[in-house]
Amino acid sequence: MLRKILMAAAIALALPLAHAEADAACSGACASLVGEGRALAVQGKLQEAMAKFKAASAAAPKASAPLSSAAHAYLLIVDAVKPEQAPAIRKQAEGLARAALQLAADDPLALEVLRMLADATPSPLRLPNQAAAAPLGEAEQLFAQRKFAAALEKYEQAMKLDPLYSGSWVGAGDCWYMQHDWARAEAMFVRATEIEARNGQAWRFLSDALYEQGKQAAAEGALLNGIAADPAQLPSWNKLAALRARAGKPLKPLALRRGASVGIGADGKATISIDGDLQKASGTADNAIRLALAMAEVNARKPKDGARASPFEIERQAWRLAMTVADETVANGAAPMTDPALLTMQGMARDGELEPAIFILLYKEAYRPEYERWLAAHPDGVKVFIERYGLRP
Repeated sequence: MLRKILMAAAIALALPLAHAEADAACSGACASLVGEGRALAVQGKLQEAMAKFKAASAAAPKASAPLSSAAHAYLLIVDAVKPEQAPAIRKQAEGLARAALQLAADDPLALEVLRMLADATPSPLRLPNQAAAAPLGEAEQLFAQRKFAAALEKYEQAMKLDPLYSGSWVGAGDCWYMQHDWARAEAMFVRATEIEARNGQAWRFLSDALYEQGKQAAAEGALLNGIAADPAQLPSWNKLAALRARAGKPLKPLALRRGASVGIGADGKATISIDGDLQKASGTADNAIRLALAMAEVNARKPKDGARASPFEIERQAWRLAMTVADETVANGAAPMTDPALLTMQGMARDGELEPAIFILLYKEAYRPEYERWLAAHPDGVKVFIERYGLRP
């Protein structure tokens, strides 16, 4: 069970008290208690961890970090509990994450918990070995206590025990960052990206170190690399949006609402569910397309010649058919769509940009194989797409 918990912690890139992801409302006793709780959670001591998070919330009622850390603690054990217990654990994690976002809409750990609940495909990042796990846990506790020199020693110890785990370099860079040694922080973050180019958090923290040194263009470039590494990490998008807004180039959220979802039952059969508030308006053009998208997804999931389509291919086929339906209904005299997000998707499909739109704006980790091939063919594809459309998830 402990190994599963350690793996989940690594997958989630859990550095909740790191500088770029710190909750300003959680300092002093709150930060120390959260750090202690995080260490207990990684050890599988859930009840003890929750007691620490509860105490942290009492110490700082407006802080989101205790709630998001508690949500993450539940997420760590969801794969280790009995199958019949998992739904309740997931519900607890979701509730706590949403409560954290009520206090801080950009809480990165809460956003990551919700993302992982919606997309359980493992991260492509390498997991730390067992030897490095203990010093990494000690490092986080020391970091929470603002003992940055001591934390740095533990991160360096973890580096030696597992040179291929990039998270140790991220932690070490954060120790230098908190001591305002931006250049050394930059070097550590750069090294982390060299070890694992798909570490979106490393790129995001590198951007912070560059920005502190007045290297704004390089900071934006690092964020673009971070988004290319993992388009699903909303904290990277939030930082890029803030940088571009200051430069007079704001990003507009796609804000897509699918409205109709496909569920797969225990018998393997697919069912379509329509959001309750949309059911009475099912005859509108927008909802007709939402339903067409779901029906196309069901059809794309059916094996063809004995082979099942990949998750990305299912999504691409569904959108292609839905957009074809949208065009045909208008051509036949029906009212056009009015939903801004659906219209935007339709426009990108007409531009021949449906594939990058799915990769960049609707990314799921299950799309990774096709996404990596697309990136190899379009090294600047993410930047070009963002410049062209000015969109974000």
